[in-house]
Amino acid sequence: MHPLVERFIAKQLPEPMAMALLGGSLPVPPQDLLHAIAGAIFSEMQFASRGLQTLMEMPESLLSMAISGEVEDPDILGVILVHRKEPALLEKALLHEALTAEWMEQAVPHLPGSVLEIPLNNQVMWLKRPRILDLIEEHPEGDYNIKRRVNENRFHVLGTATKEVFEERIEILEDVIAGKLDKAWAELPMPVEAPVDEEEAEPAPEEDVEAVRERLLKPILDLDGKEIPLSLTQRVMRLKTNQKIMLAIKGGKEERTLLIRESNRLIQVNVIRNPRIGEGEVAYISQMRTVKEEVLRIISMNREWMKKYAIMRNLAFNPRTPLAIALNQLKRLIEFDLKLMQRDRNIPELLRREAKRLVEGKGKD
Repeated sequence: MHPLVERFIAKQLPEPMAMALLGGSLPVPPQDLLHAIAGAIFSEMQFASRGLQTLMEMPESLLSMAISGEVEDPDILGVILVHRKEPALLEKALLHEALTAEWMEQAVPHLPGSVLEIPLNNQVMWLKRPRILDLIEEHPEGDYNIKRRVNENRFHVLGTATKEVFEERIEILEDVIAGKLDKAWAELPMPVEAPVDEEEAEPAPEEDVEAVRERLLKPILDLDGKEIPLSLTQRVMRLKTNQKIMLAIKGGKEERTLLIRESNRLIQVNVIRNPRIGEGEVAYISQMRTVKEEVLRIISMNREWMKKYAIMRNLAFNPRTPLAIALNQLKRLIEFDLKLMQRDRNIPELLRREAKRLVEGKGKD
C-alpha cells in the first residue's frame, strides 16, 4: 500500500493532505486511492463526502483497471458495488475472486436489476449466506423469473421451503406473469411460521364449521360491484401476517378490499397508506364500522381526501371516528345531513346535540 494511504488509514495524515488524497490530487495508484476512499466512507470519517464525490467522478475505465488484478481488501470492491451503477463494472466486481459472501450480502440491495442474475448464480456465496437469496427476492427490480429461481434454489438446494410452500409460490409467480394476480404478489416474502405482530391481532370469535364455510363462500364485491374471485379470497386468507402486511402496502384494489376487513391493526393501517389507493376506496373505508380508529385518524389528516364531501361526511357519521375529529366536521355538513344526524341513534349523544344546535342556529339566520 502507498505510504500516504497507510498514514491516512492510521489517521496520521494532516487534514489538507487527506483532502488532497481523497480528491485524487496526489500521485497514488488507483487501487490505493480506492482503498483510502473506502476507508473514509465505511469508517464514516469527516472526509467521507469528499471521498464519495471523487468515487462518483472517477471514469469507469479507471475503476475497472483498478480491480483488474489482485485485490487485497474486499472493501474496494464493496465501495464500487454500493455506489456505482455501470453494469460492466459491477459484473467485474461481482465476479472478482476477492469478493466475500459478507460483501455480496451487503451489496445486493444496492444493485440494479440488470445484474441480479450474477449473485443468484453464485451458489457458493448464498450457501454461506442464505440471506442473499432473500435480498434478491425482495429486490424491487427483480423480475418474476429471478424470483422463481430464488424459490427453486430454496427448495432444491437449501431445502428450507416445504413442498406445499414451494408449489404455491411458483403458482403465484406464474399467475402474476399470466396477469391473473396483481404484481405485488410476486414481491411477497416467504411465509413465517409465527406472525411478526401476533399480539396486534384481535382474537377471532369461535365459529362452527358450517359458519366458517358459509363465510368463505359468501361473495365479496369490489367498489364497482364486481365479485372478487373466490380463488383470490382464499389465497389472501392463507397468507401469514407478514405477507398480508406486504400485500397491504403494495397490493391492488381487490387485495385492499379484502385486507381492510382484517382485524389486525397493522394490516388495516398499511392498506390506507398504500400509495395506489384511490379516493373512492377511502370513501368506502371511511364509513366502515369495523376499521380501527387509527385508520380514521390517518384519513382525517389527509387534506386532499378531506376536501371530498363524501369522505368528510362519512367520518362525521361513523361511530368509530374519534369524537374530536367528528365534531370538527359538523360545521361543513349541509343542513339535510345535520338533521339526519339528530335522529341517528348510533351516533354519540354529544354529536347529535351539536348537530341540533347548528340546525337551530341556521334557522335563526
